[in-house]
Amino acid sequence: RGCSGSFLCSTSIVLVLVRAGEPCFHSQRLTPPQNSPALFTMPKRLTKNWLAYEFECRCGCRSGHMDPKHVEKLQRLRDGIGVALKVTSGIRCAEYNATIDGAAKRSWHVPRDGICYACDVTFAHGPRSNSRILKLYTLADQLHFRGLGLYRGRIHVDSRPSRRARWIDHFWNWKDS
Repeated sequence: RGCSGSFLCSTSIVLVLVRAGEPCFHSQRLTPPQNSPALFTMPKRLTKNWLAYEFECRCGCRSGHMDPKHVEKLQRLRDGIGVALKVTSGIRCAEYNATIDGAAKRSWHVPRDGICYACDVTFAHGPRSNSRILKLYTLADQLHFRGLGLYRGRIHVDSRPSRRARWIDHFWNWKDS
């Protein structure tokens, strides 16, 4: 059972159907810009399962773009784990990054020359138990993400051009939650 949404513009009714398991867009970008009721654009697809808006800065500034090689590797991660994943933090402008407690000033989430090399991901559905997060982390390591962090309920993956980095957040608990 997919989700569907529609809106009325001055020239037609647009109906969007989303297959089961796909992200729902009806509350995201299906309303036309002000003063342009006939304009409508679907979200830009980066890979089979990833759309550009999923990585956008949460402040709405639309700064930067994801590194295409990083997104392709994320697609391999999603295919390998076999279930839908979601981005909990993608591109961050420097201003938004500064508002996040514990964020590195030179975070790979902040675009360099307009390109972002990092995101945090978790499972879109089901429990975010430590055992599931560890499986996701292990697969990401096998896919050779350069930066890899383990957090409660999510992992950080990046494609930094510098040397490899691995870390575990101090809130991580080895007991399954």
